[in-house]
Amino acid sequence: MAVPKLKSEGKCIYCDELFTKAGISKHLNLHLEEEVKKQKNEKKSAFHIRAESDEMFLNLLIDGDAPLGILDTFLREIWLECCGHMSQFGTYGKEINMTKKISTVFKSGFETTYEYDFGTTTQLDIRVLAVYPFTVNGKIQLLSRNEPLEILCHKCSKEPAESICNVHIYDGEALFCKKCAVLHKKECEDFADYAEMPVVNSPRMGECGYTGGVIDLERDGRFKK
Repeated sequence: MAVPKLKSEGKCIYCDELFTKAGISKHLNLHLEEEVKKQKNEKKSAFHIRAESDEMFLNLLIDGDAPLGILDTFLREIWLECCGHMSQFGTYGKEINMTKKISTVFKSGFETTYEYDFGTTTQLDIRVLAVYPFTVNGKIQLLSRNEPLEILCHKCSKEPAESICNVHIYDGEALFCKKCAVLHKKECEDFADYAEMPVVNSPRMGECGYTGGVIDLERDGRFKK
């Protein structure tokens, strides 16, 4: 589900400082350049990549020796997995084999798309921001993620939205705070019965059976005052 254009910020994993969506990538590269001084190895490669959808983003560091499938798994676990749907990376409509090593597919400036679920599809844009000569511990690391966006209730426009009605998801009034959700249940039998879903920090919000991820639970939920 696309979210309104909102203030998007993320914390740096190295120094815990908060930066705008536009500024966090440049800041992270300063830290990564310091990492090169500590563990430089010209035979290895570490890729700083950005995955994003509207104002939601992930900055990741992935090892060049890892298969592309490890990125697929990470994206599913932090942002997308609901019912075991199919997914693919593709450029200009051509699917990229997920068994390929990251280093054989990615290079600085490379861009592609990623799709999860070919029915109610969630699409991400993937871009390689920089490449560094060192090994990534654990093959993939989360460097930054947008903090929960301040998404307000569509009904009262005052309180943070807590739930979403996936029956009215595209009619402009589908996000509700706790009090307004009670009122909506009186008006919408489907919402009261099965259509209420949680607001979560993911572009998959409100789609299919998605209720949240299993990585970075601190930032996985909704905005709180």
